[in-house]
Amino acid sequence: MKAAARIAIFYLFFGYLWIYFSDYTISIFFLSAEDTREIQSFKGWGFVTISAFIIYFLLVRELKYQKKVLSEKFESDQLFQVILERIEDAVIVFNLDTWKIDFLSEQVCRLFDINTKDILANPQLLIDRVFEADRHRMSDIWMNKLRENHTGLLYRIQMLDGKIKWALEHRLFIPSRNGTPNKAVAVISDMTSYMENQTKLEQSLKENETLLTEVHHRVKNNLAVIISFLQLQVYSSPPETADILEQSIVRIKAIALVHEKLYSGKNLSGLSSVDYITSLVENIKLMYMRSDIQIELDIQTMEFNIIDAIPMGLMITEMLTNSFRHAFKIPKSDAQIKIEFIVKESGQFDLKYRDNGIGFPIGFDYRKAESIGLSVIFSLSSQLNGREIECTSIPNQGVFYHFSFAPKRTNSK
Repeated sequence: MKAAARIAIFYLFFGYLWIYFSDYTISIFFLSAEDTREIQSFKGWGFVTISAFIIYFLLVRELKYQKKVLSEKFESDQLFQVILERIEDAVIVFNLDTWKIDFLSEQVCRLFDINTKDILANPQLLIDRVFEADRHRMSDIWMNKLRENHTGLLYRIQMLDGKIKWALEHRLFIPSRNGTPNKAVAVISDMTSYMENQTKLEQSLKENETLLTEVHHRVKNNLAVIISFLQLQVYSSPPETADILEQSIVRIKAIALVHEKLYSGKNLSGLSSVDYITSLVENIKLMYMRSDIQIELDIQTMEFNIIDAIPMGLMITEMLTNSFRHAFKIPKSDAQIKIEFIVKESGQFDLKYRDNGIGFPIGFDYRKAESIGLSVIFSLSSQLNGREIECTSIPNQGVFYHFSFAPKRTNSK
């Protein structure tokens, strides 16, 4: 239409100019009616000849342009079709005006195991091949919701031999433009291998979880056996030796509790700070049978991994053991221990421990002390990437520990 309009406008403009200037020229050079009549004939023949040549060249030019456009469109269509045929995904282009399939890639036939001619003649065969449990959902989308976009449609396809394939479909609605028909495009990926591998990975993960649970259970049981042997030794040992053995038992119980919490919980890779510290304190208090001491806990939630949980538990164990064994040798009506575990937004966490016992002896330097318990506390703090903020003691008013721990950084390769 644009080409015809351009030619018509040019012809109209050329005709007006020819008539006007040719008549004006004749009126100047030819005065007699006979000469004017003869030259008018030549003028008409000239107009027809020149306009014919002009229209010819214009048509040739437009035809070349249209040929070029059609050639480029053909190449584009060919490239588009080659891409659709070569990609692994199956592609269906459905014409919503004619309710027929405009394009069907070869991958559709392989995915659904149906001949191309059969699909084009009866698209219902695609729906019939969908697994029965998914058929109603996919049929509703394919038949009633073609003018909507859908992504991530996962469904199953059942072959004639009973084999199940998994398909992931993305459906796109293309509205009409410049008189072109409305179309729905479906791009379907074969997810069978992925789903089979996913199933294998899930089974392997469950097996590994079962194995890891069993490992933690066995470690806890083995530690329980060691504790039993040590307790037997306590009964037959002199007081000094029995005292050392009892301290070892408390430490081993702190480690065993980590494995017990891991295999009895849902998360095998970590355990809750609240659950672990609370259970640890209750077990140690029960072991020393110090119901006369009031223990206050203020524990914020954090997930410990096994690497950090054991040293943190041993630190708290040593602090509690020192308090039970030394701070409250003389019964005290208001005996109290307070443990605070504070988690900061930066990822750091603080541990504060205080008791109101007898405190360190006057002139006691905890940094130079040969006590195994104190050495263990500060050694474990360094292992957890922690630093001492404060460690103070006032005679007959107790001790106070404050440690701050920074998250460990892993070196990127």
